[in-house]
Amino acid sequence: RLFQAIVAGNAHGDSIPQTVVDALQWLETLEPPEIIVPSTQPGRVLLTYVLNNAEGQSRTQKFIRPTLLNGDRLIEFAWTYDPADAKSQDHADALIRAVRHLRAFGWGIDLAIGHGRIMERIPQTTVSRLRFIPSRNPGAIGADLRSPRPGSLASLQECYGQYLGRFESNETTVLESGGPIYQLRPYTIDQPRPHAVFKLLDPNEDPARYPHAKLLHIAGMVRHVAIEAMTAAGANADFVNRVVRGKRDPSAGDEHKQISYVPLPSIGYEHADGIIRNVMLVAPIGMERELADLARRIDGQPLKPEGEFEECESDSSPPDAYRADLRLFTPPPNKFIAERYLGTSEVWHSVTPVILDGHNKKSKTDKPEAIARETEKLICKALQRAGIETPCEFTWQAIPFLKNCLSAHKYDRNGRHTGYHRPAHLNGLTAVHLKLVFVHPVPGPLAIGAGRHCGLGTLAACEQ
Repeated sequence: RLFQAIVAGNAHGDSIPQTVVDALQWLETLEPPEIIVPSTQPGRVLLTYVLNNAEGQSRTQKFIRPTLLNGDRLIEFAWTYDPADAKSQDHADALIRAVRHLRAFGWGIDLAIGHGRIMERIPQTTVSRLRFIPSRNPGAIGADLRSPRPGSLASLQECYGQYLGRFESNETTVLESGGPIYQLRPYTIDQPRPHAVFKLLDPNEDPARYPHAKLLHIAGMVRHVAIEAMTAAGANADFVNRVVRGKRDPSAGDEHKQISYVPLPSIGYEHADGIIRNVMLVAPIGMERELADLARRIDGQPLKPEGEFEECESDSSPPDAYRADLRLFTPPPNKFIAERYLGTSEVWHSVTPVILDGHNKKSKTDKPEAIARETEKLICKALQRAGIETPCEFTWQAIPFLKNCLSAHKYDRNGRHTGYHRPAHLNGLTAVHLKLVFVHPVPGPLAIGAGRHCGLGTLAACEQ
């Protein structure tokens, strides 16, 4: 849309200044831009009536569904190029001048003012703005957006020339382009995943406590309540099985989507003890409505220690005496949930160990260098599977980075259980604690690894 708006703003009749043509053709060869926009909300649907050209003077209904921008009105597109190339620098300068002639963006009634500048790096985005990042993974979680490709300008000019000449002959003219005027490129959306936070309350309405090491039990009990609630509500059985229960359909591949049940250890303040008093439900991007419906149905429901928890079954069971009710609430600002689990930061530490999808040690004779290379590959794989594609550096170790968190080791030297209880299907897999440093601030909640749907691999934002 921006490419077409620049063309329309700089066209004088049927001609475009040659410097602008050269600059746009250069822009066609660049990698797709990052796009930074304000958050949005749907506006009121409007009904109007327009002429139906196929039926003469009759009118037909047309619904207009506007999107309203929250906060600022700035929409930014950031292309990257090599400033050492003199021609590239000239084209960038020409585009800065050309974008000043932009008059509308979107519909003709959507007036806009264009401004361009050259920067060494993209500024940090605020919490209220969303960042669309080009992805090299066609299956990335996000959206396919239209991007210019070599020939886009020529295709636009050809279509416009056919439009001007449509009355030159009596024959019916079909406007055709020499090819598509754009290409679809996958983008990931750097925005918070939908989430709902619950308190765990005992029969006296006081916070119910649960051991940090056995947080898996809380995830299993909440998941069990969610399955029962949605089944009783008559929800689609396939939806309950795949999204709520988390049963993976092999044919879905990377398109599989499910709810994550994430117990939240108390961390990040002076007297933090790591005890579980809260739990969070996290949904894939685009499933806000489904998550809100699920959260509403389990609000006030009691957790049940008895019952089969299927894939959340581990080598221990929750005590029969444990009783807690789920209470939906909004985490207060400046407290540990809002700052640590839902905050925005460049640096994130693992609260619970990241369970890697594989083993970093192939045999007893593996050298440390080989183990390190394999660990790095498995961490990259975990980041990709979690839909995290923002570039980052990472450090791993067995010892936790945060106070009152437990080691990534499951047993001590004497064979005694010393770490976190895991689901049966994750036993034996390699686990590490991670420190991630992203190139720009990333919003929470974040969780990675094979245990991310049941509370393992949960990350917390750090202050630096």
